[in-house]
Amino acid sequence: MNIIETFCIAVVFAAIFLFGENLHIVYRTHKRRALSAAGGAAVAYVFIHFLPELALAGDTFVEITAGRSLPMPEYRVYLAALMGFILFYGLEHMVHWSGQSGRREKAGYGISDPIFLLHTGGFALYAGLISYLMVRGIDEKSVPILIYGIAMGLHFLSIDHSMHHEHGSMYDKFGKWILAVAALAGWACGILTEFPKPVVITMLGLVSGGVVMNSMIVELPGEKDGRFLYFCAGAAAYSILLFFV
Repeated sequence: MNIIETFCIAVVFAAIFLFGENLHIVYRTHKRRALSAAGGAAVAYVFIHFLPELALAGDTFVEITAGRSLPMPEYRVYLAALMGFILFYGLEHMVHWSGQSGRREKAGYGISDPIFLLHTGGFALYAGLISYLMVRGIDEKSVPILIYGIAMGLHFLSIDHSMHHEHGSMYDKFGKWILAVAALAGWACGILTEFPKPVVITMLGLVSGGVVMNSMIVELPGEKDGRFLYFCAGAAAYSILLFFV
């Protein structure tokens, strides 16, 4: 565990949430392309590193829980990934169904808006888990922590853009601070607390499913207006990077 390196990356995660919109303004002309490339990089990390690690984690889970008579232990980590996928699809569907996108704000909703609280709370948990796994769930022998940090940082940049788009000033006033604190709290929890291995493996599954779903949410055609070629370019570039580290 490298405390200084992981702390610096956690600070960068928090800074992305706090100042990400400033970056969006700087590269406004190519913002959509950059976000698509970032999404491609995050998905590449999941499929090339996270999913193979899930397979190994599944075997480890079976070994650790061999004496507990759990039903279908070999599928637990994949079920966790499915749950992560469904959870964030559900959050996105909830926001879309509620007609969020600024209209609730005009109707007088504030920080007490349940849709805003649920959406932000889900991503706060997500940011915390990603930071925790950076400390306790990443095998540095397979992929350096810095590579993980780059992939998740790019992913957080896309999430910051999406949350700002959905919640506007509510996110700018409250949401980004909640996510920034969650990213730092996840790191602190990883430094101070070591959860049982089965719990960490379950976290890994949840995050894997979440990264795939959240990247797809940003890239889906229509109002999300993804850039397919730049998504592919980001995925290809990051895949090459992973093969050479």
